[in-house]
Amino acid sequence: MSTAIVRAEITRFLKSPEPETLCISGPWGAGKTFLWQKLVREVEAVRELGMQRYAYVSLFGLNSLAELRNSLVENTIATEGTEVSPDASTLHTVLRHGENYLRKNAPLINDAMGFFRIKDAGNGLYRAAFLSVREQLICFDDLERAGDGLKMKDILGLASMLREQRGCKVVLLMNKAKAEDAQEKQFNEQLEKVVDTFLDFEPTSEEAVKIAIDGSDAVAVALRERIVALGITNIRVIKKIERWARQLASILTDNSVTIINQAAATVSLAGWCFLQPGLAPTIEFVENFDPKKIYSFDDKEIPVEEKEWRFILQRYGQGPFSQFDRLIVDGVSSGYFQKEKLEQAASHIEKRLERQSRNNRLSEAWRLYADSLAKDDLVLDAIEAAAAENLADLTTSDMNEIILFLRHYDRSQRASALVASWIHAARHNSHNFSPYSTISLNRPFDPELKAAIESEQNTIRLDPVEMLKATSKNRASYAFEVGPALSKLSSKELVDMFDALPEDIKSMAMCAHELAQQYNHSLRANLDAALLEIAGRSKMNADRLRQWGILPD
Repeated sequence: MSTAIVRAEITRFLKSPEPETLCISGPWGAGKTFLWQKLVREVEAVRELGMQRYAYVSLFGLNSLAELRNSLVENTIATEGTEVSPDASTLHTVLRHGENYLRKNAPLINDAMGFFRIKDAGNGLYRAAFLSVREQLICFDDLERAGDGLKMKDILGLASMLREQRGCKVVLLMNKAKAEDAQEKQFNEQLEKVVDTFLDFEPTSEEAVKIAIDGSDAVAVALRERIVALGITNIRVIKKIERWARQLASILTDNSVTIINQAAATVSLAGWCFLQPGLAPTIEFVENFDPKKIYSFDDKEIPVEEKEWRFILQRYGQGPFSQFDRLIVDGVSSGYFQKEKLEQAASHIEKRLERQSRNNRLSEAWRLYADSLAKDDLVLDAIEAAAAENLADLTTSDMNEIILFLRHYDRSQRASALVASWIHAARHNSHNFSPYSTISLNRPFDPELKAAIESEQNTIRLDPVEMLKATSKNRASYAFEVGPALSKLSSKELVDMFDALPEDIKSMAMCAHELAQQYNHSLRANLDAALLEIAGRSKMNADRLRQWGILPD
């Protein structure tokens, strides 16, 4: 049955003053209680409830009718257009109401107490208060979870009595599918006699998020989309995910909507995995998921649920976890989020996104030249503005192309100003000042840019050790500089360099060996002498250098 029909029927039930019994059955976590309480608050807020008193009672663990009646008394409140929770004050009001009822009907009550053998004054007061329960809205929840001493037929008998004799409106919330055989049999036998309206409640994911998540803020919008994509229908799971997402949003207040959306996507996925084991894959399955390998040649051996998970993750757009994603997953797993680390990881993403955005604007400016007949000044202004915005990230090759382009179209003065600005901005990366590794030999090199780079090179003295470290990690880093720099070192200086390096020097030693193959004999000779000296220190040293393939014959 659609949520809209259930919602409309509950609203009608709440507003009507006529005594009747409504039963709503649905799976655990589907949101029966959540929707009921939400609609009670909404109707109460506009003062349209058909009854002036209300009680919500969970039967979970109650073992007798006496406990149920007492709980009904303890949870009765007056409806006043505002949210009120049962407390000592509301109980006092109900007991006073029962006391007044006792005075008005003293002879009848005394006979009743004698009949029930009530000797304790407190029990008598509760009994009197229960006798005053009339023309009241009552919700009995968790019928299938009542204790062994409280039978289904007794609950239904009480509900029938409250409707027929006390003029009450009673709603019964239960998961009929989880009722024990005896409970289900008793319920089915009494259903037609006791219940006026029976509703099956099993919302879709789209309906569940509409019930559970209010608002139109960025978090609410992102969560609704992501939870529907995962097919989550359990309201309790959805509310927990929302609580985590709100915590993350409070940490990431200074970040963009893009970051909030990514956080919502990751926390929804993590919540699905951790809160619905069996229905969802493990977080390890998600982390190892490769969207490029969704299909398998041996697909028949893959369990059906795993196939479904693969398709869900593919539609979800799931890719490798970033550091930011892992921090969120760890927070869901451990129960708390690491604020400082999350802020740092979010900041890294923001910077990367900003660089991508600037690069995109520069690409768009070039496309304006290549793919349109826009006016000259419009094209030149776009390229110049995008370059000025992107200075710190432009390579030497990029800058050369832009400067040559501006000079070709008579903007030499502005091109020169851009050269000076780029030199200043590019100093964070000395590799920018190596024309040999970044400028194509087939393209001319702007003389002013080249002179500025050479001038900057004269002020920079790169440490050969640092260059070797960088090149051993990324062979393109200083490929044209490190060889000549190492060639200037004597064999003793090379030995001292290796001695000063960290214990893990294998990659650096092998990189130096490869460079020595490419450059002049002085580096080859000095490096061989240095390696032989290091090998001569111990048999183990010699064996290791031989295994690395760099020990001279």
